[in-house]
Amino acid sequence: MSPDQNHRCTVQLKTDGRPYLAFEPSTGQPSSYSNSLFTLDLRPDVGLASAQRLCRAINARLAGVSATVF
Repeated sequence: MSPDQNHRCTVQLKTDGRPYLAFEPSTGQPSSYSNSLFTLDLRPDVGLASAQRLCRAINARLAGVSATVF
């Protein structure tokens, strides 16, 4: 089921400083996924600059974010 709002990929930092990717509503409004936050954990060797490049590449090609719950 897809929400009726656009999402974007952002780079966030864990408490230990390692980057991860998060998918958040583009508008800054609460997510229509019941305030859930979808994230992608990156390998430990992925630095901030690499995470930012990956984020830009995803956003350039991202059409939407959806989830299937079984």
